[in-house]
Amino acid sequence: MQQELLLEFFSEEIPARFQKKAVSDAKFVFEKILNDYGAEFSALESYISPRRITIRVLHLHPSTKDLCTKKRGPKISSSEDAINGFIKSNGKRKEDLFEENGYYYINTEVMGADIKEIMSDMIEDFIVNMPWPKSMRWYLEDQKTLSAFWVRPMRSILCVYNGRVIETHIKSLGITTCDYTFGHRFLSSGKIEISNFDDYHNKLEKSYVMLDFFKKREYIDQEITQKAASMGLCLTIDEDLLNEVAGLVEYPFIHIGTIDEKFMSLPSIVLSTSMKVHQKYFTLTYPNSVIAPFFGTVTNVPGTEIMHIGLDRVLRARLADAMFFYKEDTNVTLEAFAQRLSNVVFHEKLGLMSHKIDRMMSIAKTKEERRAVALCKADLLTQMVGEFPELQGIMGEIYAKGQDEELDVCMAIREHYKPLGAGGTLPGSKIGARVAFFDKLDTLVGFLGIGIYPTGSKDPFALRRAALCIIRLFCDFDEDILENEKLSWYIETLITSYSDQGIALEHDTLVEVETFITDRFKVYISGKLEVDHEIIKSVVSSFKSLDFDYKAAVLKAKRLLELTKLDEFQVVKEAYKRAAGVLGDLEFSTGSVRDLTFKDESMIALKDSVSDLEGNIFNFDLFTKAARSLLSACDNVLINTNDAEEKSKNLRLFGKFIGLIEKNIGIL
Repeated sequence: MQQELLLEFFSEEIPARFQKKAVSDAKFVFEKILNDYGAEFSALESYISPRRITIRVLHLHPSTKDLCTKKRGPKISSSEDAINGFIKSNGKRKEDLFEENGYYYINTEVMGADIKEIMSDMIEDFIVNMPWPKSMRWYLEDQKTLSAFWVRPMRSILCVYNGRVIETHIKSLGITTCDYTFGHRFLSSGKIEISNFDDYHNKLEKSYVMLDFFKKREYIDQEITQKAASMGLCLTIDEDLLNEVAGLVEYPFIHIGTIDEKFMSLPSIVLSTSMKVHQKYFTLTYPNSVIAPFFGTVTNVPGTEIMHIGLDRVLRARLADAMFFYKEDTNVTLEAFAQRLSNVVFHEKLGLMSHKIDRMMSIAKTKEERRAVALCKADLLTQMVGEFPELQGIMGEIYAKGQDEELDVCMAIREHYKPLGAGGTLPGSKIGARVAFFDKLDTLVGFLGIGIYPTGSKDPFALRRAALCIIRLFCDFDEDILENEKLSWYIETLITSYSDQGIALEHDTLVEVETFITDRFKVYISGKLEVDHEIIKSVVSSFKSLDFDYKAAVLKAKRLLELTKLDEFQVVKEAYKRAAGVLGDLEFSTGSVRDLTFKDESMIALKDSVSDLEGNIFNFDLFTKAARSLLSACDNVLINTNDAEEKSKNLRLFGKFIGLIEKNIGIL
């Protein structure tokens, strides 16, 4: 294809968990680089496999266009020397400077360049800006220095434009670009010369490299599903495992293995977790969802009889360990495990895990809640959770059922970790939701109370997530998990419990915790409803306290968002501001105004329209009518009259209007 640029960054194996995101990151970063350099192109594609990340640019013009960019200089308050230095270094004159936001700026012109001449710079920029979760450097023998950072040591860079290699040296990696690549590590050998993307794609396929991560993922899914279906089985879909396995192999070969029947007595979750975590095996079930004694797996090379025997044998060893752990755990009661929590440190400044349980117990109200709290962390001491931390809560429920605990208690043990984040599922029971709330609130009170806060992107104790989960329990769970208490009651009770345990928290912990949760609520509602900051501020401020009804706040924000789209909203907003201006800082009663009497027709009309709002289901037409009446009264009546009695009635009526607006809509 004419005007096609093909780049391949060939390295040692890229970690599987990095690959899916790297596809979109590479596309975003290189598109930005092309635009910053003034390159003209029609489209950009990116691909990844374990040893390479590939970029294809379509219809890339041979030269970049001229650019005029704005360059920021020193602050306006800077010294003359600094300003003159900025002017001189950019080859400009003092009259070329212009001011913006407290800084001096100049316009700079960059002339277009041959794409081949700037290719080295663009590749260097890509190396620097590609955001790998973790990267490394390696020693460059020729240059006697360390390389630039990359996810794994780079071995070659393919760079072909219009069918010909652009040979340029990438100093930061000690590599000169070329027109060849390499196939599968074990099923292919030697260099593969490349002229364009189609040639590249076809030759890699023949060399057992499936370039497209997402097609490879789909192929694995379909092949295991088909092989399982031929045996009357179903594949249990696991998106994370699919992503990981697709990132482990250059070309997938699918196999079905067998689970020894003696392990089928293990809980299904133990079987599937052991297979997934240790072996990257897929779980297969019968059509009735009962786990079958088979598994699906993917290898990087074709299977042999010896390989199949090895796959089964390794799994037997893993499941034998799981069977041992399970039997050992079931020989001990969950309550006995719970007693051992006195040997587990929650945090060096916040006591033991048993202390945390005692604090949670102080805000539990029913017998079932207290039992669930007492046992909810017990499985942390089991051998099974020690081997598979992702089963915490799940194993607790399994063991609790085996020991004839009440069903609601068993469910709560599993559910108290939910929700796991913004998209996680909520607990299915009220006891589970309440214990989840206790757990996360205790964590917030403790850490914020000793002055540990998230900083920037760092949040080692997941405090933001804990607050978000509390908010979701408030807003998205069907029932009231506060049981008619205020949030402040729970916080104050926990603070007292910390104090009783000899753990001193800061005196302003109550306000700090409520503020922290409210701040996360603002983030939550912004994302959930896509509302701007002003609406969020209006809604939160209208509650007059940090201790407010979060579910009601969501409904109010939804209402306000819709109302702002109406023309009549501006009338209501203007009336609110006029009324607020009249009242100023005066306190006003929100009691009924039905008993008030007025002589002026404007005030009578206002009193009637405000009275219509009292006790009625929200009706915006009535608010609009009241707003128009208030504006009319402001134009025709002296509200702050010298007659003390009339003034009091006027202000009381205006105050009632404001109170109804804030209660039903927000602070405008």
